Amino acid sequence: MPTRTSLFLLFGLLIASPLTAQEPAPAKEPAKVQFEEAKKLLKETSPGVFDLNGIRITAATRELRIPCSILHQRLPIEYALCHEAGEKVHETILQTAVRPIEIQLALLLANYQPGTKGILDTLDPKEERPYPEKEETSPEKPGSNRLAIHCEWKEGDEVKRVPLSAFIQDSDTRKTPPDLDTWIFNGSRIDAEGFVAEITGSIISTYVDRLAIINSAARGNHRDELWISRPDNIPAEETKVTLIITPAK
Repeated sequence: MPTRTSLFLLFGLLIASPLTAQEPAPAKEPAKVQFEEAKKLLKETSPGVFDLNGIRITAATRELRIPCSILHQRLPIEYALCHEAGEKVHETILQTAVRPIEIQLALLLANYQPGTKGILDTLDPKEERPYPEKEETSPEKPGSNRLAIHCEWKEGDEVKRVPLSAFIQDSDTRKTPPDLDTWIFNGSRIDAEGFVAEITGSIISTYVDRLAIINSAARGNHRDELWISRPDNIPAEETKVTLIITPAK
């Protein structure tokens, strides 16, 4: 169980070396500045509960709660969540004002470890890999990159909570695949331009995007035309939604 002390020890390691599990190129000044800015926003609001620019982090359960809103109910999608100023907002269900670098930081603070292991486990060997095998990475602790993601919102006095996968369907079957309930925290990269997800705004991808922060592990995730929204399950556009991240079981 993470303690306040361990949380801040991890935080210190993160700022010193933000993505060591992925062996990125050395961080350039803009990314360092971004991480330092995010660090200053972290506040303890009650024992073991922290706020990072609107993200609530509960140390004991490793739960993250991220404020979002419904952007599109009905559309083909490649993303489940993007930053509101991101490049792919025309292909996402949810948007958020929280910066991608803050979401990556919150995941690391909650002791999730980045790694691409799991994203392509269901890929047919005959299919072309979305990224080279040499780029495959594993978290230091097996399984620590596997996430469960839910959405919560209010309808009148009632609180609704469903898996994020309930908003998404396979366009071939018009069903939600059962393996869409596990998501992979692969972590975005730092390159010569900075923290890449901060530039693109890509946070949670259904179609494999190595530069997004979180990816789907579902079969068929290599097909950009496969995924569409499931509008009957999605609240009205502009509805405020809390995205909830917990460890996958």
